[in-house]
Amino acid sequence: MQLKPFVAASLVAFASLGAQATTTDWDAHGLLESALGGTGGGLIYDTYLFTLSATSTVDSSVSTFGAAIAPANYSIWNSDNTATPYSWNFGGSPTVHTATLTAGNYYYAVFGVSPGFAAYSISSAAVAVPVPEPETYAMLLAGLGVVGFVARRRRID
Repeated sequence: MQLKPFVAASLVAFASLGAQATTTDWDAHGLLESALGGTGGGLIYDTYLFTLSATSTVDSSVSTFGAAIAPANYSIWNSDNTATPYSWNFGGSPTVHTATLTAGNYYYAVFGVSPGFAAYSISSAAVAVPVPEPETYAMLLAGLGVVGFVARRRRID
């Protein structure tokens, strides 16, 4: 058995592992979701699917380990593959990014290129935006009515 063809085939197979895109389904976005991804060198293109049941504030960040990943970008897309206005670069110290999304299906798309072994960690937290109760609006209107009544009464006197 010749060693040279075996080593060459192994290198090609290992390099192709770095170029494989992965998809992770988080299903209904929990309070905190996280995942690890990486490459032995080459292209990174991973997606993380999630569903929001109500309008939510979503905080996310990506941290890198190992070789530099450049360019390095992650963004939020609608499930019908239309872009949202939320796209960020990552690398260096982690930075938390915030987006407000309506109920629906979305995914994070993580893209990068690395010359060697590199890994990243993506974290995402979703909290539903509170909706004011009808009593809150009733109290607001009652308060405005009292202020208007007092202002009118003072103007008459």
